[in-house]
Amino acid sequence: MRPPPKKHGQTGDADVRPITRMTDQMLAVLSVLLRSDDEKGQYGQRVAAATALRTGTVYPILVRFERAGWVTSRWEDRDDPSEVRDSGAPRKYYKLTSEGRERARAAVNARREALAKAGMPFPVALPPSSVFGR
Repeated sequence: MRPPPKKHGQTGDADVRPITRMTDQMLAVLSVLLRSDDEKGQYGQRVAAATALRTGTVYPILVRFERAGWVTSRWEDRDDPSEVRDSGAPRKYYKLTSEGRERARAAVNARREALAKAGMPFPVALPPSSVFGR
């Protein structure tokens, strides 16, 4: 007997998909999330701006990390007066899990070391300070 189909947005152990390869774009997204000290996380548009990647590249990467258990997400609470927001659509915030933070650091450091051995600079640039409001 088959289990009932999952409802939209519902996740479970069967949905966990390990990360099997790491692209430069994925490393760029991880680098931004690692540098984020914002407790609520970063929303996709901000990650895209910080990485200079298109949102059509960033959002699928964030979904992959979420399915792998590296990232959690939440929609902003429009009824919370402490939420800073604009009049646009609600934002979805992404934040590294503790496991994701460890794996992200390991992935970024491994790429940095491999490139250093080859005498090449690490390709992921730091985001402009204005992206994080500093």
